Amino acid sequence: MNIAIIGSGLTGSLAAISLAHAGCRVDLYERLSDEELINRDRTYAITHSSRKLLEKVGIWSRLVSHLIPFQYLNVIDYEINKKFQFLIEDLSIENRNYLAVGWIAEHKNIMLSILEVISRIENINKIPTSVIPNTNNYDLIVAADGSNSTTKKKLKTPSFNFNYDQMCITAKVLLRGVKSNEAFEILNSEGPFAVLPLGGDLFQLICSQSMLKGSYNISLSKSLFLDYLSTLLPYGIELDTIVDKPSSFPINFVFNYSFFSGKFIYLGETAHKLHPVGGQGLNLCWRDVDCLSKLISISFLKNNHSFIPFIYSISRIVDVLSISILTDSLVRYSRSNINIFLLPRKFIFYILKKSAFLRKHIINIMTNGL
Repeated sequence: MNIAIIGSGLTGSLAAISLAHAGCRVDLYERLSDEELINRDRTYAITHSSRKLLEKVGIWSRLVSHLIPFQYLNVIDYEINKKFQFLIEDLSIENRNYLAVGWIAEHKNIMLSILEVISRIENINKIPTSVIPNTNNYDLIVAADGSNSTTKKKLKTPSFNFNYDQMCITAKVLLRGVKSNEAFEILNSEGPFAVLPLGGDLFQLICSQSMLKGSYNISLSKSLFLDYLSTLLPYGIELDTIVDKPSSFPINFVFNYSFFSGKFIYLGETAHKLHPVGGQGLNLCWRDVDCLSKLISISFLKNNHSFIPFIYSISRIVDVLSISILTDSLVRYSRSNINIFLLPRKFIFYILKKSAFLRKHIINIMTNGL
């Protein structure tokens, strides 16, 4: 099969590798240079569903030394002052062998590893443009050009989307009083707040809060911003210094009504974009890649490729929709500080702390999807 992929970010590039492994000839269209693709300051949580795909296409062994594993995921609700942990023991037996609930990775390390693999695959042809001159040359066209996809706009594909009344602030900091192998997801009335290990005393803070408060905080001097971040951290954890300049971005939600249009298939954030709570975004995008490559590996579908876009769209809807609802509900749960909800919140945390079965079920959804 001849396949075109528009966009060579983390999702498009991994799709190129995965589809090449499935025996396809891939033209990868991208207007940005490799240097521009690499130099993005983002941090991701990697789950076992992503690990399995990276192993399958030969990237995991290259990347694993650059990943920071965490064995504890602490979930804290500040409104009720309750906490529980996801542990390695909550994972499936297969996943426990890797001794990590998940991994934290910086964008440049993942992108470098992926680009190195692409350079070694003969049936991937990189083309320095985002415009396909003749779409008739391809059996399928994969649009992976992001949530502001020009491809999707040209095809006038409808989607459900809205902007959260929130912005996300990120900063790398040095912390004391915290283990290098634990991560935190903290729920408070302003929105979820994540603390992710980057090795040693270095951590990434990802703070979502109202646009009004976020705009004020991001404009503070370094010392005042440091004081503010200190108030967000759990008891016993102390902030030494901010390593980089904090950055911010608005948060929006996108969900396509269909994940295909004719022979065009929408992959990753071209099809869906979520709130960053729980670190599900990239893993969900890569499960799109895994689903598509599995379909193309089926002999019947490879010979009848016109069925693939529809089957792909149907195959992905349950996983994407369930994770979308889960993350959105978690945001709304976090920001709901009405007294009537306090008792149910305490009950939920009590059950999660006591019930290993429920924790295993939730971590399985977060780790493997549906």
